Amino acid sequence: MIPLTLTPEEMKVIRARFEAKVAKSPDCWTWMGVAQTPGGRGRMRIKNRVYYAYRVAYVLEHGPLADGLVICHSCDNPACVRPTHLFAGTQADNIQDMTDKGRRRSKPRYGMDHHAVDVSDKHVEWAVAAYRSGGMTQTDIAAVLGVRQQTVSDWVHGRARTARAQGSAAA
Repeated sequence: MIPLTLTPEEMKVIRARFEAKVAKSPDCWTWMGVAQTPGGRGRMRIKNRVYYAYRVAYVLEHGPLADGLVICHSCDNPACVRPTHLFAGTQADNIQDMTDKGRRRSKPRYGMDHHAVDVSDKHVEWAVAAYRSGGMTQTDIAAVLGVRQQTVSDWVHGRARTARAQGSAAA
């Protein structure tokens, strides 16, 4: 959490730094600072330690966060730092909020349902067949499909999707 040893003057400086990096709109206040996570959460450095921007917003508005609590977003916008959109709760509260809003997956997604899949099973089958026929190298196949050579190698040798996609055809 944000250091409790900050003087009122230090808090004033932090508030000014914080507010300079926020774009306020009638709805969400968006963190515009350079530091952001891939998921869009803002980050801010205070005394050589990095904190999520929404946590800083909460502490600046409400004071220290009690142990065991997390900050939840009523707006579900990870970049939002508007204090009225933030509330403290347990991790269980946060998970229940996600579930109530339909944002929680009931089970992990695999294969073509996984969010990171860019190559279809048909492409994998084609890649394996192209390699096994001697028509193309793994490097050439990787370049065509926009994947790494190691990924093609995993398909060809049954260490990845090939074994599931082609059953016993994996060598």
